[in-house]
Amino acid sequence: MGESSQGARAPSRENIGTIVPRDLARKRFSKFGRVVVVLWPVKPALNLAQRAGCTERHANLLIEGKRKPNARAVLAVHAEIIS
Repeated sequence: MGESSQGARAPSRENIGTIVPRDLARKRFSKFGRVVVVLWPVKPALNLAQRAGCTERHANLLIEGKRKPNARAVLAVHAEIIS
């Protein structure tokens, strides 16, 4: 069986809270949203909105995966990672 036929594995109990925040394990975020929540665990949408120059509502849509991340949002996350 190839990798594409395998389902997504749930995180193990020992890793929840150590590698990823507990909320991240329960909620379904986009890949971009997971990175944002890990970078800014307290008010991730507000932090992303301030850094990317968008509204908090738009940042929430990006985190939830209902909109594709634009260049400003990607650059804000990238700048936080490399700093």
